[in-house]
Amino acid sequence: MPLQATSVRLDDETLERIGQMAEAMERPRAWLMAKAIKDYVDREERFISEVKKGVEAADAGRLIDHSDVKAKWEAKRAAQMD
Repeated sequence: MPLQATSVRLDDETLERIGQMAEAMERPRAWLMAKAIKDYVDREERFISEVKKGVEAADAGRLIDHSDVKAKWEAKRAAQMD
């Protein structure tokens, strides 16, 4: 069972924009706001998880030299130009 959310205060311009988007999507404004918050939380959780993995890798000494990364990306970019 979903928990009941507390209220969120938004400025009039943002509410108007959300209303316009919701109308264009033929969805209720509350649905759009709930989806936006869920998507934001999902994205930030993934980001935090990936940062944590990176810190753990660095702490364990699993590092790649900057020049190696740069060379790899330069080669990838050059291949795309062909």
